Amino acid sequence: MCQYETKRRGDLKRHLLGHKNMSELPIFKCEMCEYQTTHIKYLKNHLLVHRNNSDVQIFKCEMCEYQTKYAGALNRHLLNHKDVSEVQMFKCETCEFQTKHKGNLKSHSLSHKDISEVQKFKCKMCQYETKRRGDLKRHLLGHKNMSELPIFKCKMCEYQTTHIKYLKNHLLVHKNNSDVQIFKCEMCEYQTKYAGALNRQLLNHKDVSEVQMFKCEMCEFQTKRKGRNLKSHSLSHKDVSEVQKFKCKMCSMKQKKRP
Repeated sequence: MCQYETKRRGDLKRHLLGHKNMSELPIFKCEMCEYQTTHIKYLKNHLLVHRNNSDVQIFKCEMCEYQTKYAGALNRHLLNHKDVSEVQMFKCETCEFQTKHKGNLKSHSLSHKDISEVQKFKCKMCQYETKRRGDLKRHLLGHKNMSELPIFKCKMCEYQTTHIKYLKNHLLVHKNNSDVQIFKCEMCEYQTKYAGALNRQLLNHKDVSEVQMFKCEMCEFQTKRKGRNLKSHSLSHKDVSEVQKFKCKMCSMKQKKRP
């Protein structure tokens, strides 16, 4: 059905589910929110979101204050404390990208493929389509009313989000640099609490000839950053009637871009 191959039978079984229609698969649903999955393992993992830290086993990092309900998350976190010389690096065959996380490489590899070459995940409510299932899940939240979504709130300020991942990232705002792991640039004095921010910063030190450039199909715009840069620019070529609109609840203002 496609060119996917793996060393593990379990990985192939999970991959094959991606070729089936959702109506053909057993669906495991969370009783506390709208989360659903075709994998019972993922549902069990998800249920931890609804439990207080005091009710579950907490996995703690011995090198910083990081702690989590998820054993796998701790294993991934521990790689942040290791030098690239100490761990296996997964390298892209098309560009110079490399990562300590195999999953990151899989996601990155999609950036080199045209959407016509890979499995597409399509939104049933608009024309949005993507190479990544996770991107579709995040996109679908934009079609829902906030009252329908689980809201994760910060206890220290008014910040709230529909993504637990974003809340965890936000909480670093309230911590002193001395209390968290700091990611430092080896080429300048830049340092940050956020691993993703460091990765974006490192692109500033590379020439366009050294990195993959993401190009607009409608004009000459190009950028080193696929995320907000290219996506945000692409909206400039579309009429507001063609895209999802974000509306203010307090006035009549509406725009193409989420603030």
